[in-house]
Amino acid sequence: MRAVLDRSTAQINAPSAWKSGYQGQGVKVAVLDTGVDAAHPDLQGRIEKAKDFSGSSSTDDRFGHGTHVASIVGGTGAASSGTRRGVAPKAGLLIGKVLGDDGYGSESAVIDGMEWAAGEKAEVVNMSLGADIRTDGTDVMSQAVDSLTATTGTLFVVAAGNSGPDPSGIGSPGAADAALTVAAVERDDSLAGFSSRGPRFGDGAVKPDVSAPGVGIVAARAAGTTMGTPVDPATSPPRARRWPPRTWPAPRPCWPSSTPAGRRSNSRTP
Repeated sequence: MRAVLDRSTAQINAPSAWKSGYQGQGVKVAVLDTGVDAAHPDLQGRIEKAKDFSGSSSTDDRFGHGTHVASIVGGTGAASSGTRRGVAPKAGLLIGKVLGDDGYGSESAVIDGMEWAAGEKAEVVNMSLGADIRTDGTDVMSQAVDSLTATTGTLFVVAAGNSGPDPSGIGSPGAADAALTVAAVERDDSLAGFSSRGPRFGDGAVKPDVSAPGVGIVAARAAGTTMGTPVDPATSPPRARRWPPRTWPAPRPCWPSSTPAGRRSNSRTP
């Protein structure tokens, strides 16, 4: 068996939506991640705006994750004659580089990117990233999600985390009340073993909110990189990139989400 994006989009019935005329046209989606390879055939001409919040020299994706995610959201599939196009191939894409070239970033950079995306009138903000903490949703990033949602109506789609199978492993900002928190499932729709579970730590609130394919996903590869992530790109941070634990009030790092070691599939152009 080999992993291809055309199978996973079918798993969420995207082709039926396309046939009905729903391809994301008229909708702005912001991807807050590691930047983007705007020269990739699937993303050429698809990026409406891009801004760096990570302190890098540009919005170029030298880590690979942001390009992978952006193509799953809205890639045209040009490199595969349309076979591996994204879920919403006609959506307008905004790129906020909130994680640096090493795949890590700060809470402040992520929040700056969230505020920028909401200010740019993005209807949806994808955040395939997270901090590995146990939280009841009162941490600073989760509060930012709740506040921006209340004031702008923006929908923040956030990784559930990668702490399964232990319960109450939803991290930040996926623990936010207003976040659409996404778990990962296998090809048969069973919950992936690595995917974080609820209930939410502390108060037992119901999280995650939905699930989507998250195992063996192939999408666009930024030049010189390799990466993997689910079809709803917001699912879980990789186990292989755990940051050493810190205690508040020291800044907590954030990192990109992807399928973990042992389940990662190399994304590539055909």
